[in-house]
Amino acid sequence: MDEQHPHGRTGATRLRHLVPTGAHAYSKAADQWPPTAPPLLTRGQGAFVWDADGHRYTDWFTGLTCCPLGHAHPAVTAAVTRALQHGTAFQLPTTMELEAAETFLGLVATGDDMVKFAKNGSDTVDGSLKLARYATGRTMIAKCTDHPFFSTGDWFIGTTAACGGTHPEPSARTLNFPYNDTAAVEHLFTTRGEDLAAIILEPVRFTPPDPAFFARLRQLCTQHGTVLIFDETVTGLKYHLGGARALTGVHPDLTCWGKGIGGGLPLSALTGRRDLMELGDHTRPIPGRPPLFLLSTTHGSDAAALAAMIALVNEIAATDALARAHTTGAELRHTVDAQLTEAGLAGHVRLTGYDCFLGIDTTGNAQVSGPQLKTLFLAETIRAGALVRGIFYPTAVHTDEHLALTAQAARHAADVCARALDGDPAAVCLPAATRRPL
Repeated sequence: MDEQHPHGRTGATRLRHLVPTGAHAYSKAADQWPPTAPPLLTRGQGAFVWDADGHRYTDWFTGLTCCPLGHAHPAVTAAVTRALQHGTAFQLPTTMELEAAETFLGLVATGDDMVKFAKNGSDTVDGSLKLARYATGRTMIAKCTDHPFFSTGDWFIGTTAACGGTHPEPSARTLNFPYNDTAAVEHLFTTRGEDLAAIILEPVRFTPPDPAFFARLRQLCTQHGTVLIFDETVTGLKYHLGGARALTGVHPDLTCWGKGIGGGLPLSALTGRRDLMELGDHTRPIPGRPPLFLLSTTHGSDAAALAAMIALVNEIAATDALARAHTTGAELRHTVDAQLTEAGLAGHVRLTGYDCFLGIDTTGNAQVSGPQLKTLFLAETIRAGALVRGIFYPTAVHTDEHLALTAQAARHAADVCARALDGDPAAVCLPAATRRPL
């Protein structure tokens, strides 16, 4: 029995008997976390979460980044409560949908003309590719190989190690290119430009976007009539209110949004140019062509999620919450770097990326591999009360208290990692490196 999590471990075992992998997202499954992670959480408030055994953690990934204002934010909670009191599902469009569309296009997806709401990022990504194929009459898609996840669709999953059960045809029409590699995309268009319906990539992750790469990519897509799609499912509402696409210097034809835009409730969106988006209006088919059935989600118009988005976006805009999150991230980077340096670990564990979304890179030695070292660092950080999953996602609700608690956890983890690198097997039990299937 897990001595630290007896109730959580028992509950997680029961859950896995009822739910494949014991989780509804692959990134929440037990094999994606170090063994010290709490098996089940029970509640969250701000930047704290509690597990089934009553332990409190500083949460640095707030609902897989779905909560840009932390858990149970008062403005979001109040908006959802009001929506629930007026009903959430209707058989005709509602005024809430109008307000949501105007708010999202006015404050977030600025420069885009139309929006279609759905419930998860895979739906909007797959819809964007269907729209690109319809608009161009082509079938090939090119995705960035440096970005880890786009969709549960066969076109993407069929290209991964977890390809069981997928149809081979969609993945055979999926091409690859590396991020920021201008020569590679030029070669892609030289050899397959006339076949390419769409290029899809995240605008940024941890490596800054190269303006020259994005300028050339935009030029090539326009020249060849290829639809340029940015996947901001992860990056939206982190780098800027208007998304990370602002960092690239170019504007895509279509953008997919998800995770954080619902403030913790399920919501995604597809936005883009009017001439493309209107192709998805099946009530106005193009003469001589079958209509395009773009996206149809019974719950895409769910009033509670739309109300949460409206409240979230307005709160972020009114309080400059993203700027405060960046400031917190800079303080976190300084704090953790100091603990790593004092422990002699600066050359082995590093924080990368932007202050709003910090990755953790590791380099091992003869005693400990890089992946083992990363798993050990995360395991010990979690053991000491900071819930980290390879990424620090600072928000406006992380306070000096959270930073202080995390500094203590990082120092504990750094000391353990330093002993492991020095080859002290008696003091350190190395965990198996966390395996990611995608």
